Amino acid sequence: MADGTSSDHSAKMDRIVKLTLSLGSFMLLLLISLPFTMSSGSLSGTAPYLLYSLFLTSVGIVIGISLTWLNDPTRLTDNAISDLQATKTQMPMLSSDEKVVVNILASNGGSMWQAEVVRASGFSNSKASRLLSRMEHSGIIGRLRDGMGKRIELIDLGGE
Repeated sequence: MADGTSSDHSAKMDRIVKLTLSLGSFMLLLLISLPFTMSSGSLSGTAPYLLYSLFLTSVGIVIGISLTWLNDPTRLTDNAISDLQATKTQMPMLSSDEKVVVNILASNGGSMWQAEVVRASGFSNSKASRLLSRMEHSGIIGRLRDGMGKRIELIDLGGE
């Protein structure tokens, strides 16, 4: 329910910001056209120019804030949030070599020494090391150095 409230609040803010942006743009258009519609005799003194520049600046600030809000890359739209949640729930696709390692680990209680995994898989030491590093980076396994060896632990059993 908190997520729905948050997205409702964000949608309301988006509508307010879009309305503010359109009104600010309309005011900017009016302010730009003002000097062309007035006669040169009515613009005597500096006070009208100061007021004009003040209004023009404030409208520019309102438009800038509105555009900043709408184009903020850290804001997530509803579609982006649902895509992110769907990605988190999907299991990573495993290569055939990664499936071999996951199956070996799963059949041995989810934890083995790296040397045992290398022997059981038949991979060379360098291939196994590169593969296990990639799997660790993907979050499928965890490696813990213990003395001279490394303990490999299966984190994501859903990838079998």
